[in-house]
Amino acid sequence: MRITLSRYISFISEPPLPTLVKVSLIAWGVMLLPGELHQVMSGRMIAVSVHGHGQMIHSLDDMLSFHSLAVIVLYWLVMLVAMMSPALAQPIRHLWLRSLTRRRWIAIVLFLFGYISIWTLAGLILMPVAALLRFFVGEGWFGASGVALLLAIFWQSSPWKQSCLNHCHWTPGLSPFGLAANLDCWRYGMVNGLWCVGNCWALMLLPLTVLQTHLIIMAVVTLILMFDRYRPVRPIKWRIPFEEEILYKLSQLICDYQLWRRKKLTID
Repeated sequence: MRITLSRYISFISEPPLPTLVKVSLIAWGVMLLPGELHQVMSGRMIAVSVHGHGQMIHSLDDMLSFHSLAVIVLYWLVMLVAMMSPALAQPIRHLWLRSLTRRRWIAIVLFLFGYISIWTLAGLILMPVAALLRFFVGEGWFGASGVALLLAIFWQSSPWKQSCLNHCHWTPGLSPFGLAANLDCWRYGMVNGLWCVGNCWALMLLPLTVLQTHLIIMAVVTLILMFDRYRPVRPIKWRIPFEEEILYKLSQLICDYQLWRRKKLTID
């Protein structure tokens, strides 16, 4: 199914997406503030760019110290809010509509707790993986960033990624009240988080391998994730990333060229 700009503009205006976009922008503002957190976000603290086995172990020890680990987890949470908030409109809308009025905010908080818990565990894996990639392969687009980019393209093209994306659209039934309702919302967040990690992990790895343009790559990945997240369910198969949009634009260009040729021939 082709996704047009007008459809996206219409979709963006529907609650709760405008609110989620504002939350995302606040997180982006926090990332631009100077300080220790900014150092992490620019990649200087999470990057292992030293040479030699002993120095690598020392750098990893520094990363895993209580203070550094706390800052890194905080960085990951802010990064998660900035990049993933716009992707949560569908599940939050489902919780809002399917929960009793007095339980709506409780349902959303429990969902977010489960969702963030899964992504925090994923971050504690992805960040050391990015650091190890940079150490063993080297920095830059001919090193770790290039490997991460190829991995992201491979995963975006794979049927496994499409399966995860299809499952992201799953909306469960929710118990109306009591402990069962709380567990349903928490479980929904956990399951949605698992499928979201499966869908997005390769793209999330990419900005973690980049130093100089870390925030720029994050912004590009955020747009890709948002565009990709709201695609409809599609057949599980190998595909070129964004092939439908590419083919549609090519067909538009061909049609425009043919119309131009006809007008030119008519004038001549």
